[in-house]
Amino acid sequence: MPGLKQLRTRIKSIKSTQKITKAMQLVAAAKLKRARAHIIEADHYLELIVSTVQNIASNVDLLESLKEEKIFFDTTDSEKPNLLVLITSERGLCGAFNSTVIKQVKQEIINLERHNQQIKLIIVGKKGYEALKNRYPKYIDSYLNISKNNAELMQYQLQQKIMNFIRSNAAGNCYLFFNKFQNAMCYKIIKSQIFPIVSGSYQPGDKLTYEYEGDKCISSAINLYVTGQLTYALVHSKASEEGARMTAMDGATKNANKIVNELTLKFNRTRQGIITKELIEIISGAEVV
Repeated sequence: MPGLKQLRTRIKSIKSTQKITKAMQLVAAAKLKRARAHIIEADHYLELIVSTVQNIASNVDLLESLKEEKIFFDTTDSEKPNLLVLITSERGLCGAFNSTVIKQVKQEIINLERHNQQIKLIIVGKKGYEALKNRYPKYIDSYLNISKNNAELMQYQLQQKIMNFIRSNAAGNCYLFFNKFQNAMCYKIIKSQIFPIVSGSYQPGDKLTYEYEGDKCISSAINLYVTGQLTYALVHSKASEEGARMTAMDGATKNANKIVNELTLKFNRTRQGIITKELIEIISGAEVV
């Protein structure tokens, strides 16, 4: 009977876990639906603001007239430190969502160190910080404990910190690492260059034409550009996280169901064996009498 009790307890425990994973799957699905709605807005905004700053970068006469803002377009100084911004999640239980992008950043750091280049690292999310804090403590600045209530403040602080790094010559190149949402089961690791801003595919005669007025116009465009890049990365990262968590919890629920079925079969066979053994003992005792 102890064997039956242990099996019964284990089946009950796994069923309880199955209920939790199923609930987490449903919550992740609901959050994913909301996140996907924000992706469309972020995509359109980023496309417009990137085309604007790329137009500025391609306008040589305009760049020559800039003073403070010119540093954001400077591609000549390769001796400045490289600023890497990594976006991960606050919570786990989302498969390989964090480990893949962390691995990409580790490889990037190795490549930069191999070429004797300086590095500064900003990490958004507890999981990335926990994975890198012991290995690269001298590089790290971090933003942790992010919630719905402080997300906008965190994004503003991060945007200001990146801008200050570039303005003060504390960094030259700035790269953003995050997971770009493809679908509920798939995401892609992205390395996006924020600074220096380089000229794009804009050519005179394109549908969009640009005119700039006022001293603060370019500075405002650059601020909006960094905000757009961060919003795009954070929205895609959040959607990818929820999609990965939904997929992971779906797999965990199915695995739990499979284990329950196997244990139930084992429980029934064990119980049947015990019953059979008791019947044999009863019959044997009756025959002796």
